[in-house]
Amino acid sequence: MKKSDGVGGLYFLVHFLVEVTSFYVVTAYIDSPFIWALAFIYDFTAFVPQGVFGWLRDRGIRVNLALTGTAITTLALLLMAFQSNAFLVVTIVALGNCLVHIHGAELTLRTSPGQIAPSAVFVAGGSFGVITGKLLSSAQFPVWWVLALNLLAIVPILAAERLKAPDGEENLRQYRFDEPKLRTGSLIALATFVVAVRAFMGYGIPTAWNKTVLQTIALYCAMGVGKGLGGVLVDRIGIRKTAVISTLGALPFLLFGAEMMWISLIGVAIFSMTMAVTLALLVSRLQKLPGVAFGFTTLGLFLGTAPIFFFRIRSFWTTCIILTILTVLCTFILLMICAKRATDHTKE
Repeated sequence: MKKSDGVGGLYFLVHFLVEVTSFYVVTAYIDSPFIWALAFIYDFTAFVPQGVFGWLRDRGIRVNLALTGTAITTLALLLMAFQSNAFLVVTIVALGNCLVHIHGAELTLRTSPGQIAPSAVFVAGGSFGVITGKLLSSAQFPVWWVLALNLLAIVPILAAERLKAPDGEENLRQYRFDEPKLRTGSLIALATFVVAVRAFMGYGIPTAWNKTVLQTIALYCAMGVGKGLGGVLVDRIGIRKTAVISTLGALPFLLFGAEMMWISLIGVAIFSMTMAVTLALLVSRLQKLPGVAFGFTTLGLFLGTAPIFFFRIRSFWTTCIILTILTVLCTFILLMICAKRATDHTKE
């Protein structure tokens, strides 16, 4: 097994565990009259500062943010156990999640020699952790058991440190997925916009079939599988083909799967592959700043989910029209900013 694949697999577990903790905490306050504000604070704190902490790592501050983040999420669980203020608990667990996220992203990107699959596998672990955390909280699983699961993340974190590249500078120079003729500012803005649109569309996907716990589990698993698969396809068949498949290819399944679970799940999995495409584009252009590159993807996630806190589209046909327009727009943008090489970049 390649070291990069090992690190990706280990951080799949780390990401899974930190999301279990985070969504166990957030779901515990689901009946709170302030849940809207708590969820918004969580999203902002977990997503927006990642680029800042990533920049610190990129600039040589080699603090292990994953261990620090795990300590912070442990503190959040302890505060929750002793019934501390909900806003304090949610803010702290979100900050810990933020630190673990950015450390895992930067480590997997630096360790892989120009291939995005290990980082995509790392990100995929989050979807499985989100649904697991929600279920454990809904079942009133004891907080002390969740605390033990949270501390278990220390094992893969330390194991990954033994496999990581010393600095990864040579590996980072091998990411070549972006269109070199495009200005850096334009590429960053367009890629971040696609991430935001993808996040917004994710909440608008018609899933009238999703009525049971098992169906919800299937939905989150499809998201996780799609994110990981996207990274594999980007490396195997190229970024442009993967971009088209994950946008236009997903659209009919998303539109016609509203009442049919398996069709919808295929669409969700394909649609989720876009995550790997946008991350590959950003790290290719910001090769010396992988933490900042990942930070732009999480900023896009926040910008895309923020409108959901203020309004939602209820009409099925309006949703279908918006999904179609946004999908075509994202496809056009991705074809413009993805490298035009037809062959796999690793074979050049």
